[in-house]
Amino acid sequence: MNRRLLGTKQQQQQQPQDQPPQEFSPSSTIIPSTTTLTAALSHSPPPPVVYLKNVCAWNVETLKELHLALFPVHYSDTFYQQVQNVGEFAKVVYLDDQAVGAICCRIEPELQQEGKYRVYIMTLGVLAPYRRRRLGHLLLEHIVHQAQLEPTITRIYLHVQTLNTPALAFYHGHGFQKVALARDYYKNIPNKDAYVVVRNIPHGDPSS
Repeated sequence: MNRRLLGTKQQQQQQPQDQPPQEFSPSSTIIPSTTTLTAALSHSPPPPVVYLKNVCAWNVETLKELHLALFPVHYSDTFYQQVQNVGEFAKVVYLDDQAVGAICCRIEPELQQEGKYRVYIMTLGVLAPYRRRRLGHLLLEHIVHQAQLEPTITRIYLHVQTLNTPALAFYHGHGFQKVALARDYYKNIPNKDAYVVVRNIPHGDPSS
């Protein structure tokens, strides 16, 4: 397993969370939007440039602000230290220079498959004014793509609150399947149960 994916030390064992989860240079991936001839002729302003950046020391405070706005959960300093060590598996999405969303994952060993790993999505969210622009899709598909590039990664998984129908539909639309029910997974919300949803990452082996 590539050390840059794993960070500087082994991630801690998975802990229950209070709320369900909502750069191709060394540091950035830029996805420029196209400007049509019609827009140019009508003198419309150019569409914003959408790009992803790794979580690192210079933008970790921005990530904290995003999490405060998106989730009613306090994430520890350890969480923010860990997501700076997973490279392409923790991203902030920007419109021009405005951070509007993020995805944060950790890499875990597959307990029954020596030398294999899985990706756990800890958080995924986009600020309300910027939703319905496929930014969540962009973040999630980036993680899927990175997992497909790494032959030791077998799957991506996360927990989703059982009553969070939109989130379940979103992940189902990206190839995730419900595989288990985790009762009393969440601690500080009325509905405490969660589904475990998984997308397997085959690497050319039909039996995967």
